[in-house]
Amino acid sequence: MSAVTSSFPVRRQDFEFSEVPRHWVESDPFMTHVFNALSALFPDGERFFVASVRAVREKVEDPQLQKDIGAFIGQEAMHAKEHGNFNAGAINQGFDIPKLEGWTRRFLSAANLPLLNNQRVHLAATVALEHFTGILSAQLLRREDLVELIDPSMRDLWAWHCIEENEHKAVAFDTFAKVYGKGIANYAIRMGVMALATTLIMIAIHAFIVELMREDKELGNLKSWVKGLNRLWGPKGMFTQIVPEYLDYFKPKFHPWDHDTNFLLHQWRKRVGFSG
Repeated sequence: MSAVTSSFPVRRQDFEFSEVPRHWVESDPFMTHVFNALSALFPDGERFFVASVRAVREKVEDPQLQKDIGAFIGQEAMHAKEHGNFNAGAINQGFDIPKLEGWTRRFLSAANLPLLNNQRVHLAATVALEHFTGILSAQLLRREDLVELIDPSMRDLWAWHCIEENEHKAVAFDTFAKVYGKGIANYAIRMGVMALATTLIMIAIHAFIVELMREDKELGNLKSWVKGLNRLWGPKGMFTQIVPEYLDYFKPKFHPWDHDTNFLLHQWRKRVGFSG
């Protein structure tokens, strides 16, 4: 019998960020800082995801899921590394990314409150946030109009990250189901944690955008604010468009692969030259 292999690879990356312009999304400060805000969240967020899955890994007996957990950990570690490198470049452009990373750690510290500081809740938080990153990543890959706004110096980083978020989008979910089961109590924990995680992530993203716009001396740029908020929350906005998929999470029999993104993954792997 052949060895079980993970269904997605760990791709070692080493992106170059020395030529990234200051406003690298549509030459616009607001949209640039939307993505800068997400990048500021990623290094500590990805490490939290890895730690929560690794903490229960020994309880997983399924060999395929064990392989997928290993690939999940590898992919997330690479995401933390590359976004950390990009964030260092943003620091060189005058943005106080360490301050935002400190805010990220404060948001994550909610997981250490007495009722939340346990492996089940930490993994439920990862499941919730992986759903958010998975559907947001798929939305970006579907939207050629948004992809084309990104400067070529950054496009491959985000395409790679979005591809891999969709490849491993069910790993934390399946781990939670294997370790803790699908009973009503665990469903209630996942729903409650999702509500809290959604509140915190929305506050964090928008607070980071405001702070970055302030540091960029663009707080008074009303044109950028109006256009950018429309791109996030207008009828065709990035966040508006993911609301139906976000709400699917609350269905008792939901699974991340109910949102089949295999065609999207095939299309984008070919586009960026990935063999696997």
